[in-house]
Amino acid sequence: MKEAGPDRPGLVAGEARPGVARPRVARLGEQRIAGVLFDYGLPLVTFVRPEAALRRAYAEIAARIRAAGIDPAPSAGTLLHEVHDRVEQEVARHDQGDALEEVDVRALERRAYADHGLLLGEAFLDEAAALAQRAWWEGVSVGPGAVQTLTELRSRGLRLGICSNAPYPCMRAQLEHLGIARLFDSVTLSAEVGWRKPSPRIFSAALAALGVESRACAMVGDRRREDVAGARAAGMAAIRVSEHRDDAGPEDADRVIARLRDLPKLLFGQHTAVTSVVASVATATSQRLHRSGEDR
Repeated sequence: MKEAGPDRPGLVAGEARPGVARPRVARLGEQRIAGVLFDYGLPLVTFVRPEAALRRAYAEIAARIRAAGIDPAPSAGTLLHEVHDRVEQEVARHDQGDALEEVDVRALERRAYADHGLLLGEAFLDEAAALAQRAWWEGVSVGPGAVQTLTELRSRGLRLGICSNAPYPCMRAQLEHLGIARLFDSVTLSAEVGWRKPSPRIFSAALAALGVESRACAMVGDRRREDVAGARAAGMAAIRVSEHRDDAGPEDADRVIARLRDLPKLLFGQHTAVTSVVASVATATSQRLHRSGEDR
């Protein structure tokens, strides 16, 4: 994914994606839109804790600890509860607070293992984290209509990116696994930037990566503080999706939609049927996702 640079200025509204026919201009009220940034969790995907997959992952981690000469090693259940769940709880507390700097998940994991007398090297911690994150692939699903919505927006010339509070590494691998990475021009994650929404730093990084100016970009998310207030402070329009979580309240988004699939109609006016090419691409991607779910 290319990043913006001196030789690649940000797009302004009305400019088409290179190689794509000029579409009907996207608008949000009087504001012309050239690009859209999406939050990842809930607007695009949903999560369910994959208990069996996590137990298998930590059984493998326990076996590797024993293979490294540490015996007796904590059981898979102990590691799952005292490492994975402990780190999850600390990340959740951080998420509920006001801190804008992202939490260091690796430091939390290292400390959790150390409290059990396990002083593990960085390479081992990398392997253990990758096993745990791959287990979560069995608990993540692309939301209804997401693939078709993204495909249609791209076909109309919009640049699409992700801007997400994602403190765990390996999230890019999850996008590839789900088959949706190719639908985005940029991916900006708090784990890589070091700052969380609503920090202006992560929005600045996301806009630069997407190559779109803030006045021509809309943020699509589900939370008023992180997605709506953060986007507005960065000079962007804000669209809140209430499909999976309805965070209604004061200082709400410029527009609120009930479903992600309503986004093309919102930006381009009266919805028209997607072309057969767009529909076939979206259908093929959805079928691959369905087969992937059956294989798990």
